[in-house]
Amino acid sequence: MKTHYCPHPQDESEEQAVCGTWLGETSNLSGEWSLVDCQRCVRGKKKISASVAAEEDAIVQQMGDMANFMREQLWGVSQEAGHD
Repeated sequence: MKTHYCPHPQDESEEQAVCGTWLGETSNLSGEWSLVDCQRCVRGKKKISASVAAEEDAIVQQMGDMANFMREQLWGVSQEAGHD
């Protein structure tokens, strides 16, 4: 069986590889491009890598937004407590 690229190979719930191939019980996944031998994955490496980077950037942005929100909530609570 071919080894397909998967940015999160520890996730056992993947049913389809990023190249579109449906996975079976004997399919292999790897987060290391050097181990990937699926030609569809290799041909799409640039697009796949860009998509993964965009997803990671969105996650980081969301985490930053959540941290800012929590900071604002904490600051607002401490400001209100200081005015009593």
